[in-house]
Amino acid sequence: MQKKSKFTSIDRRADITYKEFVDQYQKKGLPVILANITDAWADPQIFTPEYLRKNFGDRTGNHPTHKYTVAELLDLTEKATFDNPAPYPVKFMVKSTLPEMVPHMQPLDLNFIRPNWLKSKLLKNKLGNGDMDLHIGGAGNSYEMHKDTYDVHAWLIQLYGEKEVICFPWDEEPLMYPRKGGLLESRSPIVFTNPDYDKYPNFKKATPIKGKLKAGEVLYIPGGMWHTTVAYQQNMSTIINQVNETNYHAWKRDVYVYKAFHNKLKGAIDYAAATVIGNVCRIGQLFGAKY
Repeated sequence: MQKKSKFTSIDRRADITYKEFVDQYQKKGLPVILANITDAWADPQIFTPEYLRKNFGDRTGNHPTHKYTVAELLDLTEKATFDNPAPYPVKFMVKSTLPEMVPHMQPLDLNFIRPNWLKSKLLKNKLGNGDMDLHIGGAGNSYEMHKDTYDVHAWLIQLYGEKEVICFPWDEEPLMYPRKGGLLESRSPIVFTNPDYDKYPNFKKATPIKGKLKAGEVLYIPGGMWHTTVAYQQNMSTIINQVNETNYHAWKRDVYVYKAFHNKLKGAIDYAAATVIGNVCRIGQLFGAKY
C-alpha cells in the first residue's frame, strides 16, 4: 500500500516521456497531470461549446432524473452558478452517441494509455470497458467522492474549460467512509464541497491532493485512488479507462467482489474468466500483441 502522502498538490509535467511516466507515476501509483499529451491529436482545441452545439445539439444524455440534449445542457451550464448549478453528471456516450468526435481524438491512446488490456476483443464492453463518458459541467458542479469501479486506471481528458481535481492517498480509504455492498464500496456518502463532519468526523484527517486541470491537459488517476472534481466554470471532459499488469490483480479482485455480493457462484465464474483473460493478454503482450 502506498505510504501517506506529504504532498498537497498533484504533479504537473510537460514533455514527459512515456518511460518516465511509467517509472515515476504508474508503477508507483501516483497521480499526475500531463500538460501537453493531447498535442498528439491533430486539433485538440476543436472541442468547444460551439462545436458541440452545431454538430450534436439534439443528441441526448442521461441524468438520474431526466434526459437532456447537448444544446439544453450547454445552456444550463453556461448560466450555472454555485447557488444554482446545472444537473450533473449528465453522461453522453462518445463512441455510441457522438461517434463523429472519435476521429478527432486519434490516436485515442494519446501514445501513453498503453498497454491497455481493455482493448482486447475478449473484454469488449465488459468488466470496466464501457463507452467513453462525455461530461459537460458548469460552475458549482462536483462529482461524487469515489474510486473508479474495477480499480481501472482513469485518464481524465479535459477538452474545454477548467476544473479542480482532488485525490486522496490510498491509505486514507477508511476516511472516505466507503458504502457497503458490491459496486457501492467504490462510492462515498461525503459531499466534498460541504462535508458533514458530525456524520463523518474522520474525514477531517484526510489529505486532499489538488490540481487544476486545464483544456488540453490529462489527469492520470491510479486505480483504487479516491478522488472528486469541482468546477468553477463551463467545461467538458471525457475519460478513458485502462487495465494492465500494474492494476490487473486489483481489477480481478473487483470482478469477483462486485458480482459475488449478489451471487457468489457468478462471482467465482467471472473471477475465473478474468484470470484467463488476464493471462491471455499478458502472454499476447510478450509475443508482440498491441493493446
